[in-house]
Amino acid sequence: MSHDFVIRAYCRQVGKALNLPRKHKRCLLDGLKRELEEHFSDKSGLTLETLCKDAGSPEESAVALMDCVDERVRTQCWSRQKRLARLLITGLAALAAIIIAYYFYAAQYEVDHAEVRIVQYDFE
Repeated sequence: MSHDFVIRAYCRQVGKALNLPRKHKRCLLDGLKRELEEHFSDKSGLTLETLCKDAGSPEESAVALMDCVDERVRTQCWSRQKRLARLLITGLAALAAIIIAYYFYAAQYEVDHAEVRIVQYDFE
């Protein structure tokens, strides 16, 4: 297994743990990848397990990287996520209200049962 594959896999796991916009996440992960390539360039037989032992777990690395990010950027990201969550919940609530209103409207004008009596008269 090549160093590059292991380092990319580690960076992917760190990226999943980062809660940042894609632009900031990409910048941090590129820097992490370069550092790991420099640090582990002379080691042979690098595996994901040995990388995690030497560099720390991906979650620990993500926390360390998040500490480097400006508080304003983190707050903007979280507020954007909150807005999207609110928008999604509001949209689903509106959709549920429309479906319920349609159900009651359709039930009001629905014919459940109609009795038809056909009578035949003989006109002789």
